[in-house]
Amino acid sequence: MAHHNGTPPPERGPSDHLPATRPAGESAVETVRIGRPPLFAHDLVRSLDAATDAVGALPDHGQCSDVSVSALTALVCTGTTAADALQAAADVARQSPALEPHGLSLARVPGPVVGMWEYVITMTVSTRDPQTGEYGGATHHADRPRSER
Repeated sequence: MAHHNGTPPPERGPSDHLPATRPAGESAVETVRIGRPPLFAHDLVRSLDAATDAVGALPDHGQCSDVSVSALTALVCTGTTAADALQAAADVARQSPALEPHGLSLARVPGPVVGMWEYVITMTVSTRDPQTGEYGGATHHADRPRSER
């Protein structure tokens, strides 16, 4: 797949997409690597390229529909119950009021032990554009302000 600069991503091993274990006390946030993009950058570019290619190949249906590509952030909150995962998502929203949630999805997935399940909330979020003040994704709006009802 072509990338924006015309060069393919570097060859990676089969487990390079997995997070590296970190010593206790070390931040889980990826450190800046001078002169090199962060590890997730190639995955993001590859996904955006594939989505852009797919949208570009769609037939034109006139004014009845539209499809666009967006690079929103997905926060993944995991819990032993659906309530735990939802609570983790609520905690993130409460802790970071600048994040605007755009969508939530709930999945029940196999846990670390056979027969055990985990619940995963994927919350798509964005922050305001510093120049325009607008959020990057779709937000829900009522037909009219509550004060006019």
